Amino acid sequence: MAVKIRKPQYKERGITWEDQSVVQLASELDLEKHSFGGYFRETDRSKDKVVKKQLQIESGDYKDVERSESSVIHFLMTCDSPVNRFHVNVTSKCIYVLQRGSGVYVCIHPDGRLETFRVGFDVANGERTQWVVEPGVYKAGYLVNSADAANETATDLLWITEIVVPGFDLDDMKFLDKKLLVEKVGSEQAAKLEFLL
Repeated sequence: MAVKIRKPQYKERGITWEDQSVVQLASELDLEKHSFGGYFRETDRSKDKVVKKQLQIESGDYKDVERSESSVIHFLMTCDSPVNRFHVNVTSKCIYVLQRGSGVYVCIHPDGRLETFRVGFDVANGERTQWVVEPGVYKAGYLVNSADAANETATDLLWITEIVVPGFDLDDMKFLDKKLLVEKVGSEQAAKLEFLL
């Protein structure tokens, strides 16, 4: 189910300090700030190795790389960090499992197709509790209030588990810039998505 893209308004409304319950959850999970938004902690990494093809974004060619078989992280978005910027994994499939909260995910497929969907526990209304992003697909996400996107609070959070197969490696992650965003989706759509860069 496609959803309307709407920039979170936490900062504009002065909601930049997480509620104590959110701070406590991040502490109990032993999370740290993530460089591209939110908080995270790696909870598992396979010691076994595999060789996988890594997509070279610029040329479209592939090269062999060695990676862990899999990795798992906790990832948390809060009112202080409500956006997970557009990025792509050029080697691995990313499998997401919702733990708590709600948000919106936006995916840009290699053919330029834009996919938007809400993650949450209201599955009767099309929300997803699990989703998969294949290698080469740009993805971004942002936090929304579970009851009403226009009623943001300091208790809002989006806590997910991310399983990466083969395991995450920083060399496999590329960020989207404005020029490439416009090339992929056109200037009108890019203007709506710019807050996710």
